Amino acid sequence: MMWLVAYISLSARGINKVSPHYTKPEPVLPKENTAKSPRILGGGPDGFGYTYLSTQDGDAVTFNFIDISGTGIPLSPGDDWCSGSDISTLYYLGFSIPFYDKTVDSVSVCSNGTVVFSNRYTYLGLGNSSLPSNSYGEHGFIAVYWDDLDPSSAGNVYFQSFTTCPDGYTGACAIVQWNGVPRFGGSIPMTFEVIIYDNGDMKVQYNSTMDYVDATVGIQDSTAAAGSNPTWYLQYVYNGSPATHVPDSGTAILFKYPPAVDYNVGVIDIFPLGPVDVAPLTFQATVRNFGSVATTSTPVYLNIYDTVSNTLVFSDTQIVSIPALSSTNVTFNPFTPSPRSFYMAEVIVAEPMDTVHTNDTLRGLFRTYLVFGDITGSWTFPGLGDGSGYSFAGITYAPDSGKFYVVSMNPMSTVYSFDPNDPAGTFAPTSWVLHSFFGTNDIPWGIAYVNGNFWVSHVGFDGSTFIGNMMGIYDGGTGNLIGSFDIWANIESGSWMGGMDYDPTENVVYGVYVGGSNNIYKMDPLTYTSVGTFPNHTGTSLRGISSFYALDTPRIYYGGWNQGMIYSVIKSSTLVEDSAAMSNMADVDIWLYCPDSTSPIYAFITLNDLSNTLVKMATGWYCDQIVGVSERIAKSNERIFNVSSRMVNIKGSGEVYDISGRLIAKFKDRYVFKKPGIYFIKTSDRIYKVIIR
Repeated sequence: MMWLVAYISLSARGINKVSPHYTKPEPVLPKENTAKSPRILGGGPDGFGYTYLSTQDGDAVTFNFIDISGTGIPLSPGDDWCSGSDISTLYYLGFSIPFYDKTVDSVSVCSNGTVVFSNRYTYLGLGNSSLPSNSYGEHGFIAVYWDDLDPSSAGNVYFQSFTTCPDGYTGACAIVQWNGVPRFGGSIPMTFEVIIYDNGDMKVQYNSTMDYVDATVGIQDSTAAAGSNPTWYLQYVYNGSPATHVPDSGTAILFKYPPAVDYNVGVIDIFPLGPVDVAPLTFQATVRNFGSVATTSTPVYLNIYDTVSNTLVFSDTQIVSIPALSSTNVTFNPFTPSPRSFYMAEVIVAEPMDTVHTNDTLRGLFRTYLVFGDITGSWTFPGLGDGSGYSFAGITYAPDSGKFYVVSMNPMSTVYSFDPNDPAGTFAPTSWVLHSFFGTNDIPWGIAYVNGNFWVSHVGFDGSTFIGNMMGIYDGGTGNLIGSFDIWANIESGSWMGGMDYDPTENVVYGVYVGGSNNIYKMDPLTYTSVGTFPNHTGTSLRGISSFYALDTPRIYYGGWNQGMIYSVIKSSTLVEDSAAMSNMADVDIWLYCPDSTSPIYAFITLNDLSNTLVKMATGWYCDQIVGVSERIAKSNERIFNVSSRMVNIKGSGEVYDISGRLIAKFKDRYVFKKPGIYFIKTSDRIYKVIIR
């Protein structure tokens, strides 16, 4: 069978599948709308108005490293150390600066490449994360090179304040420099610094080869991660994304405090972006007036481009008034995307009195071309039970009713159902009355729709010890108990059966055993015994499972909150082909619904979390690839795309695009890559992603 997208890794050892969970640039980006949009320099703005200029982007910023290793105060930090928390020392700048909506005059310097602007004794730990982050509490900080660094093994960190900045700036500044500091366990000495100017600007500079693995560079306010100001952060790079922003020797990045002007209106957010359903989309943009004067009739444009055909497919204009120093949400008329397509949304604010044009335009990518792990919907039900959350357990789809059924542990022994076309509007308790096999110690968990009835796994747990595990079999129409069997006696004892799913092609029920052997059992629905197992590649207990049998090459999806992941496993070869992050995953089941051949196939996932979250996830498959919905692809046509070394072979004509979406070649039948990188190959009816190593 032919994949819709092929994720291929080429190396000297051959071809290996790789995870597709990267930022996915689109094949073509449209030309800039120069009639309405000035050239954009730098990045941002964030929700407050900070922007950045970078030498890596060709912006007007100068690299001018100021070495203070011979003149500054040596801090002699330990590993995983911050001056504020470890030695109760704040380093005073010698002046006050604006940092977001606060004024600070001192910093806490941390060994792991961060400077905290909190005017308090605080700590920012070793584990870098994406911004905004509150991993170590609510902080306002600059991530100069946030990584697990170890100046206790080599190098030092220095601080120095200047009344006249030595880099040519006419005002005062202060410098924090990490000098010859390696990553923890590494041997490459790295030298970099941040210059903090008295006007609120900050410049980070890198004066050596950087041992980059997974560092974060950017700024954030202390309120960003807490939720009160969720857009008050500006990330330059995180864990190598984007690849063009990985700093190296000679890189300079200037984070600029918003200028004080009468009129400065900018676009700070566009929603929705990323993977979306094929349905009418109502785009919203957040525009902010950073100026001191309110606007009264500001035009805001929405342009949507098909990035493959390089054409404008939709536009809309709204007129808004924006108070001074305030943000306004702009709602545009709906746009309906086409199936399996790539788009770019462009929002332009065109205030005639605006004197600052670096933030007038914001662009973002969205697509209806879905791959495994794309989340296109989520719903929360925090009011279940006593409102303390952690209610959801097993989930199963019953095709005869067109509904999903969800087991709840809070309230106990309740089964809910919902129509997947409208989860929020139809989610309601059923009339089922689940049997209590273990009295007050009975916890229903897994559920599977099996030959018109439902299997529900009942766990006996007295608060400290598992006391049994029974399988209740319930009538598919009434929800009444019609049978049962003892899992401990028939399958395995000591722990319990979690998520389950029935596979009619094998006539078995797949079930994950939580604890004990951690096996994935295949259970005979007639004899209630194990007829085999399926490999659990994680080595630890899973929570949920679904059999995706309606494919030429069937898959098994499994995962759980132990891994915080969901995996796709090819059933015939038992190879893990794909994975996606899925925190708090309880269970999963496939929604086999095909209103037409272009419709994507989704899975619904229950999360055992505080908000009782239900997630709609794309499988990456479409209805025209489902057995019984479309004809099987003929064997002679199966291998129309293959690779060998750096050569790609196709049937017919193709186009090659680089990571930025730039067309670099057109070819027929065969193309040889000249250098390593990430590329897209577009054929007449498919787009393939290849990674050349």
